Amino acid sequence: MKDNPQVPGVVVLLMAGLFLPRVSQCQVAADHQRVPHHSANAQSEAFQRGLSALKENRTDAALVELTAAERGEPDDPRIHNFRGIVLARLGQSTEAAAEYREAVRLDPRMEDAYRNLGFLEWTDHKLELAHEALVRAVELSPTDSFAHYYLGRVQLDRQVYSEAFRELELSDVPWPAEPGFLVQAAAGYVALGRQDEARKRLHQLVTLSLLDAQSVRVASLLLAIHEDEAAIGLVQKLRDRHAAELAPWAQFDLALATLLAGRCAEAAEQAENYINVLHLSGSESTQMIPAWSLAGIAYARFGQGDRAVEALRHAAELAPYQEEHWLNLTRELMELSRYSEAISAVQEGLAANPKSYALHLRLGAANLSAGHYAEAEAAFRRLVEAGDPLLTSYIGLAQVLLRTGRAEEAAAELSAAQHKLGATFLISYFQGLSLERAGKRPQAITALHEAKRLNPSSAEARLELGKTELAIGRVQEAIVELEEALRLSPGNVQAGRLLSQAYQRAGDVQRAAKYADTATEAPPAAEGDVLGDFVLPDWQMPEESKKAEASKP
Repeated sequence: MKDNPQVPGVVVLLMAGLFLPRVSQCQVAADHQRVPHHSANAQSEAFQRGLSALKENRTDAALVELTAAERGEPDDPRIHNFRGIVLARLGQSTEAAAEYREAVRLDPRMEDAYRNLGFLEWTDHKLELAHEALVRAVELSPTDSFAHYYLGRVQLDRQVYSEAFRELELSDVPWPAEPGFLVQAAAGYVALGRQDEARKRLHQLVTLSLLDAQSVRVASLLLAIHEDEAAIGLVQKLRDRHAAELAPWAQFDLALATLLAGRCAEAAEQAENYINVLHLSGSESTQMIPAWSLAGIAYARFGQGDRAVEALRHAAELAPYQEEHWLNLTRELMELSRYSEAISAVQEGLAANPKSYALHLRLGAANLSAGHYAEAEAAFRRLVEAGDPLLTSYIGLAQVLLRTGRAEEAAAELSAAQHKLGATFLISYFQGLSLERAGKRPQAITALHEAKRLNPSSAEARLELGKTELAIGRVQEAIVELEEALRLSPGNVQAGRLLSQAYQRAGDVQRAAKYADTATEAPPAAEGDVLGDFVLPDWQMPEESKKAEASKP
């Protein structure tokens, strides 16, 4: 598969004659009838005249001739296929699809008709129908490069990226240098973790003339592969080519890109600039909502809690019916240990959004953090008894029960959750904790082994497993788990202390002393998502740019 920056995809299609069946299928078979009747001969001549008109791009004339041919030979799949081609060129997609379908009904092995139908359905954005037709085309003709190519394009649109690239790479059709296609390809490579290929496409894109929406999308993908400077530079260029008062959204998107790059102080300043521009331009309050949200998140990550709360409260008050603003506000209040305010804010949010699952869950979490265990239990139980299809409320309820000394009850609730929802890491992990605290250590070990199987990279599961193994005297097994926990979480104080104890019991004084020393070291700063669980606002590119991008094939 070679790139071709010169030739767009649909042009390649027409140049290669995708719509035209193979030459052998364009011929009327010599032995179709040994002595054809005069009227059959006339119909065959109409077919040939239709083919000639089609090749000369005289589509109206081709339609007349092929209609006449089809009237005389309604069971000839070739005529239906060619008439479909003409109708497609005339923009009559529904009629064209019907002709292709009749062709494959008459000849289920007519690969050309399947391919043509698949291409037609793809251009009409009927992705499932296109996928079905093109899969059949490649089954019938595994070497058909165009069928593979357009099946790849369909899978790219469906975001089935691994299959998309497999089909595209099986084809020798040159990839177009169209920005829309390259953005899709880059997004697919990012999703699959193929960063080198993503970087190649993105670097190609930044050299092209892009719509505003495409520039923002490319910047977001550059941020995803940690090309922060390139992303910010692209959005800065976008901002600089628009007057601030005419396109304040560009200033907002620059602030968002800066925040995503982890430059929180700078992002906070840019968000304030955006808010000032909106004030000066007399913009509607709805435009202020994402601005206050972005500023609040930036201040929170910059460590300015009071300013963060003020900004996030502005967003929540301007858009009380959007749950994400209450979630952001209460998250920051809880981060600041201002639990009473967090509970009040959740209740305000629920008054405006009484059916919000996330806010009901946050109410339980806020009460749990505040030590209001009865209220937390009530909130989580309401969700569980309502048939919560997610595990979060079960985990919240189990945490309340553990904190109130009801470990066996917690284990029973988690067992019910597992029966309903299936095996998950968190259910198994908290089952292990609950059973260990209930004194049922063999069962706890079984649950923690299951948690480890479901998430082998969890330091917490290995730590709890090692601690439980050590408690029942299985020293060597405990050492294995605790060493792995320490490898996964370097500087973990509890793992170091337990490992020191395990080696002491094993009689290895030297290693016991070594891990006793590491257990006194300060743990390293945790690495994680710079945005935590804040709900970020969307990019603010203008709607007309989004629509222009979405309309491209």
